[in-house]
Amino acid sequence: MRWTTAGRAPAAGDLLVAPPQQEPAPPQPPPPAPSTTAAAPAHPADGHPAVAATARALAELDAGGQVVLLPPGPRTAADVAHHLGVPAAAVVRSTLLRAPGDRLVLVLASGAHELFPPSLAAVLGVPHLEEVLEAETVRRTGSVLGSTSPVGLADPLPTYVDVTLAVHPVVWVPAGHPRAVFPTRYDELLRLAGAHPVETG
Repeated sequence: MRWTTAGRAPAAGDLLVAPPQQEPAPPQPPPPAPSTTAAAPAHPADGHPAVAATARALAELDAGGQVVLLPPGPRTAADVAHHLGVPAAAVVRSTLLRAPGDRLVLVLASGAHELFPPSLAAVLGVPHLEEVLEAETVRRTGSVLGSTSPVGLADPLPTYVDVTLAVHPVVWVPAGHPRAVFPTRYDELLRLAGAHPVETG
């Protein structure tokens, strides 16, 4: 896959700039016998800081969609697509890349495409881009690999969106956790993330 920017690429420098314990209660009459139905376990993404930050950001930005929590199981774009009943190409994968000078870039690509950092580096006019490992991804974004949300980050990142996502009326974007996504349109995603479109050729 070859990466180029749509139209004339902005200058490389511009592309890498971010947009107590309680006292015991007095004796009470015996309570009714408890139900034998076990409570449902908490969802692993419920209350996750990155998911909560994404939800707040979507509300503040007047986004059309809200965070959707996925059941245990789906991990890959294909898994998520199967659960949602959409094409894998409409599910977004996020990748954090490092440019020289420890400058980070977030790329949102279709789940049906592979990302080639050397090609993207040429488009951005930098010597190279390297994928950021999971430990640093968590430290920098609060999310594990592939689940970084483009909104709600404490430190917003320069963000690029795969133009092939434009053919889908709805795309599903990582919301800060492998079990959380949010639906949006391609044009709205560009607005929400302050992102640059990137085309493949």
